[in-house]
Amino acid sequence: MKKIFLLIFCTLSIISCSKDTISGPVIEETPEEPTPEEPDNTAIKNCGFDLSNVKENETVLIDCNLDLEGKTINLPKGVTVQFDKGEIKNGTLNFTENGKIDGDLLNKNLTLKGKVQLTKNEFEFIPKKWGIVEGKVNDEIARNNRDILEENMFYIKDLGASKFIINKMDAYFKVDEPSGKPVPSLAAINVPSDYHLKMSNNTHLRMQPNSYKRPDLLAAHRVTNVIIEGGILHGDRDEHDYSDGKTHEWGHTLQLLGATNTTIKNVTSMDATGDGITISSYGHAFDPHYTPCDNILITGCKIIRSRRNGIGSGDGRNVLIEKNEFIDVGQNTDKSTGTPPRMAIDIEAHNRDGKIFQIAKDFTIRNNIERGSVVMSFYIASGYNIIIEDNNTESPISYFGTHNSIIRNNTITAATDRQRNNIIGIWAGSSTSEVTNYNNKIYNNTVNGYAVGIDIVNFDNEVYDNTVKNCRTGIVLNTLKDSKIYNNTIISNRERSAGIASKPQTETINNVIVEDNNVEVVLQAFSFVEVNDKDGDTNTFEIKNNKTKAEKTSSFNFLSGITFSKNELGGGMRLVGAKNSEFSNNTITTTGDIHGIDFSSLNDNIKAIDNTIIIKKGRAQCVRDKEKNTNLTISNNSCTQN
Repeated sequence: MKKIFLLIFCTLSIISCSKDTISGPVIEETPEEPTPEEPDNTAIKNCGFDLSNVKENETVLIDCNLDLEGKTINLPKGVTVQFDKGEIKNGTLNFTENGKIDGDLLNKNLTLKGKVQLTKNEFEFIPKKWGIVEGKVNDEIARNNRDILEENMFYIKDLGASKFIINKMDAYFKVDEPSGKPVPSLAAINVPSDYHLKMSNNTHLRMQPNSYKRPDLLAAHRVTNVIIEGGILHGDRDEHDYSDGKTHEWGHTLQLLGATNTTIKNVTSMDATGDGITISSYGHAFDPHYTPCDNILITGCKIIRSRRNGIGSGDGRNVLIEKNEFIDVGQNTDKSTGTPPRMAIDIEAHNRDGKIFQIAKDFTIRNNIERGSVVMSFYIASGYNIIIEDNNTESPISYFGTHNSIIRNNTITAATDRQRNNIIGIWAGSSTSEVTNYNNKIYNNTVNGYAVGIDIVNFDNEVYDNTVKNCRTGIVLNTLKDSKIYNNTIISNRERSAGIASKPQTETINNVIVEDNNVEVVLQAFSFVEVNDKDGDTNTFEIKNNKTKAEKTSSFNFLSGITFSKNELGGGMRLVGAKNSEFSNNTITTTGDIHGIDFSSLNDNIKAIDNTIIIKKGRAQCVRDKEKNTNLTISNNSCTQN
């Protein structure tokens, strides 16, 4: 007995650690910790004491195996139980007051009662000590794995620690709830509030294969001040049962639902049945219990082969998505096909019949890398105050219905024949009838190799300082008003490439200025066809102060209301069915048999005045008036033929 007391006396100087706190999504910039070996207690001697004689405020060092033999040991006030490669099992420790215990001593066979906290703010979860069964298992064991992991996170929080570390684990978790839980994320592995779940590259959480249409693997459900860091989350995409014929597009590896002040850092998501990460609200915007996701940071993550989207959001605000990598989102595999929308990031607040169901605003998507997404890299289907900047992508960037949003400083490079021949690099609006698409800016982007560099539609938009390289058409205007396109550089050596054009059968271009652009293409600098062509149309637009080089003739056909002035035009121009327009003060240079200004036919009320026309190495005419033109004013044009 004296030896026991001597041991206790000698360990009084051992101190315990005070708790740290987590406030908001603050990221700890610490290097990845090496994975420690699990302790082997088989060689440790059995203890020669049972803690029954511990005194108040004493510290007990456990360097041996202590079997409580099913007993409850009542400990006096202020006792600290410290780990030193030992173990306590098969019983209960009941702490009277201000008790402390080292988290390394906890296991499934030790019960704690009374007033006790951990000696440190962090806890390392060792799967074997808690009954997690790793590797492939049946549904019952996978469900038990889920329960063990989630219950322990909440248990450790109750013991005063806010950092839960998993260094090594590879296990399946059954998280589907086909019986119909109203919120599927409640069946996932849930992380509590004010908590930091830190995992390593050796931490694998795998979704148990299932047939449920809406399973979530890991969830931050109506929590605040959470950090989820590291780890590899595996969906069941290629092992999922799709036999009921439904889309099964809502199976996510990580669900943020009504979460606030939350950080997702350095997480890898692989093979989600739906989205890798989804950001959504609890309830709808009109519900009294509505809780949106707010102040969310997703950084340093890698999302691979999600069947639907990399990150999807129907509802959120103050969201920063940066320094992530998206690989092959929506691509088919040998065992499963992708499902729409098949985008790296899709922001899509759903509203209908004039009623607001969801709100997506104040997102920033920056410094991300995207490769191989089937449809889009980053897409704003609906939302506002969205910034997409400094990203490097292969797939297009686009918006459908947004306002006060910005696409800037991105590099978008076509990687497939489909992109090179049929797809638009930046789709600045996808529907001519969408009235929520306005006051957006697109600038300082570089688009390489697409069929069309930038397509802009709707109203009150600016497109400027962009560089479009080797696209078939640089910039396309598509039913546009109250907008400016300026200071862009378009360079292409592709066969039959064009600079700035209207989309065929564009109904309206009104109060639009196209100015100070630099265009060097093979075929034609401008092509505006079927614009403002309805009888009585009074819409107008300007093209001015642009510098262009092209081998062939620009087209201005079946249009009305254009003022084309002070441009340096290479390749000449041809007019068919143009009316109520003016071409003045331009310098037009052509080569060979290309006419400077060619009035082909059916033109009416056109002015061609004060232009300087230079014909090189040919006998073409500076101005040709062929036939069936009426009310032309052709005056004060200078003509030089070399």
